Amino acid sequence: MHQQRSLGSCHRAQRPHACPALQVAGLPAQRHASAGSRGLHSSTTAAAVAKAVSSSSAVAPSYVSQEARRAVFDLAQEQISEADAPLVSGRLPTWLRGSLLVNGSGDYRGMQHMFDGYACLTRIRLDGQTGRVAANQRFLDSDAYRNFRSSGRMKYREFATPVPAEGPVGRAMAVLENLMALMSKGRAFTDNASVNLIPLPGDRLLALSEARTAAYLVDPSTLATVRQVEYGDGLAGDLTTAHPKPAPDGSVINFTRSLPLGGYHVYRQDPVTLQRQQIAFVRDRDPLAPCWVHDMAISSHHLVVVEPPLFMSMSSLVLGEPRQYTFMDWRPEEGTRVHVIALDGSGVVTHTAPPLFTFHFANAFESPAASGSGTEICVDFSVYDDPEILNDLSLERLNAFPGKEVSPSRLRRLTIPLRDASGRPVGQSALAAPTPLLKDEDAYGNFHEFPAFNPRFRGKPYRYAYGTAAVRPTNMGNALARHDLVEGSSRLWHQPGGMPSEPSFVPRPGGSAEDDGVLLSPVVLSDGSSCLVVLDAASMEELARAALPFPVPYRFHGTFVAEK
Repeated sequence: MHQQRSLGSCHRAQRPHACPALQVAGLPAQRHASAGSRGLHSSTTAAAVAKAVSSSSAVAPSYVSQEARRAVFDLAQEQISEADAPLVSGRLPTWLRGSLLVNGSGDYRGMQHMFDGYACLTRIRLDGQTGRVAANQRFLDSDAYRNFRSSGRMKYREFATPVPAEGPVGRAMAVLENLMALMSKGRAFTDNASVNLIPLPGDRLLALSEARTAAYLVDPSTLATVRQVEYGDGLAGDLTTAHPKPAPDGSVINFTRSLPLGGYHVYRQDPVTLQRQQIAFVRDRDPLAPCWVHDMAISSHHLVVVEPPLFMSMSSLVLGEPRQYTFMDWRPEEGTRVHVIALDGSGVVTHTAPPLFTFHFANAFESPAASGSGTEICVDFSVYDDPEILNDLSLERLNAFPGKEVSPSRLRRLTIPLRDASGRPVGQSALAAPTPLLKDEDAYGNFHEFPAFNPRFRGKPYRYAYGTAAVRPTNMGNALARHDLVEGSSRLWHQPGGMPSEPSFVPRPGGSAEDDGVLLSPVVLSDGSSCLVVLDAASMEELARAALPFPVPYRFHGTFVAEK
């Protein structure tokens, strides 16, 4: 294991940018198709991997294959009862016992965007002591999907797909229904909880998406839908995020959105009762066009909400007419707002920053300022120049073969002043653009998504970040990456023709080194079959692979729940 080094400041020392020697291990002579084949491991760059796996074929093998895309976006196969997922290579660590639970979309019929499909849950149970792996898969029984299965028609608008309407009369009726639902604060938004799974005390699982109604309790063993969560606490807001953050005191932090003429209602939630209490309110800068925010970051004492200048069009949501980016408009001249919210409810400071777009955040921590006086918050996240990635994720573009290159996103750090040398809070500031954390951003294909890290280091200085990456050319994430934030280097795992899902970091019980653990990722292979790969989090070498008994559809987010 690597020796742990302290990261007490947000800024790394400048290092020479000399390229390391090319070291690529385990290069395949041809594209891997079977669940028993092993992926590529590279200790250097995505470009080196792409070159090493190139062939004389007209389409580069780095592209996700057509068979894999069909498996990801076709109708998912349910597996209600647990079925064996035999190990086809390697062995599980004996300490690895528990279940990987992942959410995502499993039915895209009639849909336009990756974010639109109906929720389908996957569970993969691992027992390192017996070496057994088993899996089951099941659709979430939401009102939206129940109605679609029975009638073949959408009941609610999904992210980018409005409810179809036939002719002028049908469109007028759809507009009227949307207006009435919004005005009455009724069910204007879908309950399709397809984005995330959150473990709760009492052996419970919470499926979430970005609407207040899209919250369902799920049985973590059978994946059966238990009930929809109805909130009786009176907190305003019909929209929310699917990325609630665990606070140091064990509570959960998130926000709802009231719109129009509203803002962010930041709340603390009891994970047992699910009751919410507002701790802050941030008013929208444009009361008629709120900004879209997907995720946020949490440190030991603050929540950080980065608000890109991507504004929701209320007319698009009501009328169903598309805008530049699904139902939203990009106004870069208005810049980014960064809200720093005290978890104790004592206040909010709003900073400004250059325009950027983001989906997801890695870690955030508070530390002594690099200047030597005061303190600051370091926020690490995936940064895009603009929201073109939203259009890249349309099903039309994703299914185009081989397709246009996926928009670049880079792992960057935003530094926010917190207190000055005398300990006084710093007020509103104009922040510098986020800075690179890695020496060679080509090393991970200029693509970083689905960030992960050792959860024991949440809210603390840390060294290793993980996520999906790109071996180009590709029109979607197709690799897994380990980023060393001290050395500024990246190491990739890549399966030619396949597509890995979000990596989940599972720390070894009793381990002290930050990278002492494994990464778990369901992977759709080039022949359309699926497997689970278990990677050593320190070396990115493949420790084990299990052939799953069903194809895994596109997965968003999930959690690992250790066996008790």
